[in-house]
Amino acid sequence: MTAREKIIEQASAMFMRSGIKAITMDDISRDAGVSKRTIYENFRDKDDLVRACLDSMDKVFTREQDLIIEASGNIIELVFQMMKLGIQTMKQVNPLFQEDLKRHHLKVWKEVYRVNTEKQRRQTLTILRKGINQGLFRQGVNVEIVAILLMQQLRLMHDRHIFPEETFSRQLVFENVVINFLRGIATNKGLELIDDYLEKESGFFLSS
Repeated sequence: MTAREKIIEQASAMFMRSGIKAITMDDISRDAGVSKRTIYENFRDKDDLVRACLDSMDKVFTREQDLIIEASGNIIELVFQMMKLGIQTMKQVNPLFQEDLKRHHLKVWKEVYRVNTEKQRRQTLTILRKGINQGLFRQGVNVEIVAILLMQQLRLMHDRHIFPEETFSRQLVFENVVINFLRGIATNKGLELIDDYLEKESGFFLSS
């Protein structure tokens, strides 16, 4: 592992655990076992380091998604497995991470938001079209409109003013958005698979 990779790995873990603002370059230097000079030889500033960490996290998440896609037998199973991955990731990441990113690293946030929005849109369209082809989502669904609606609802769940964590757990909000959305576009065959999957995974999902 190179010094750059070591810094990214340690900084990513610290940012996810404590948020970005609370972690200084001195903290990263100490925990990664490298000098601050080494950090600044690899990264121009904290923005540059945050950008590299986000890129690394995205690659890990994408690899895990690819494994799920390969192993899933149908689109309902795929969505539930993706949801499980999302919930597991949420549990590992302090909510301050997203807040700090938007508040203190706005330029980086805008870059990531633009790229991720398009990536999420393409992925959602692919899932919707496959679901229709498999007879699990209704033929009359307008995939372009439905994709936008789902993406906006998923963004809304991160608004702590609307869903304060002391009242609504992030997992419960996430599940209610995705599961009820699935039910709304599913065929009878799709609904049966949704119910079967919720019963099978009753120990994991709060909404089951």
